Amino acid sequence: MRKVVLKWKTNSLRGSKEISEILQICERMEILGHLSINEEGVTQLAEIKLKEGKTIEELDNLDNFKVVTVHEENEDGVLVSLFCTHPLAITAIELSNIHIQPPYGISEKNGMEMRISGLSNSIRRFISLIRIVLPPDNISVQSFQRENNDNIWETILTERQVQVLSHAIRKGFYSMDRNVTLKQLADEMEMARSTYGEHIRRAEVEIMNKIFNDLN
Repeated sequence: MRKVVLKWKTNSLRGSKEISEILQICERMEILGHLSINEEGVTQLAEIKLKEGKTIEELDNLDNFKVVTVHEENEDGVLVSLFCTHPLAITAIELSNIHIQPPYGISEKNGMEMRISGLSNSIRRFISLIRIVLPPDNISVQSFQRENNDNIWETILTERQVQVLSHAIRKGFYSMDRNVTLKQLADEMEMARSTYGEHIRRAEVEIMNKIFNDLN
């Protein structure tokens, strides 16, 4: 098994017409999860920080996005379900034995980072295709087999998931007699409750998958 971290600088993203159009509307688009997948595209749960004067409805004018549902809006941004038919999403659907690991996203400030795990041959095929669609500035390939003195969780959880999960543990969220809520934890990290909860849920899924694989 392999994990690949792909990174694009903002200037590189502007070479893509579709992504450049997103950056004209959004300061940041973070994909928190994949709600459903079919042969036409992916329904994504996304948190979007709009630029001043822009509206979420403007995403419907893009070729590869359709706003399905607006869930909530606060100072962090707008939480929405999006149907995405971008070539990157279609490429991931068409290849078996790979997993795109949320959260990932596009930021005017930080560019884009995407984490993909799967079988080595499938990973190589995906990288070959993505170099045609949108060449990354940096590709980091890692094995899930790490030395004993390495931190295995760096290959499984994203940095944001580690931050949120560590915060929840410190605050006693997983204690038998816990008296802290997700809303309180989210407020402390200045995040929307739904965003904080999604990071927690995704981290828990990755951890349980790792435990299941180790047990078997």
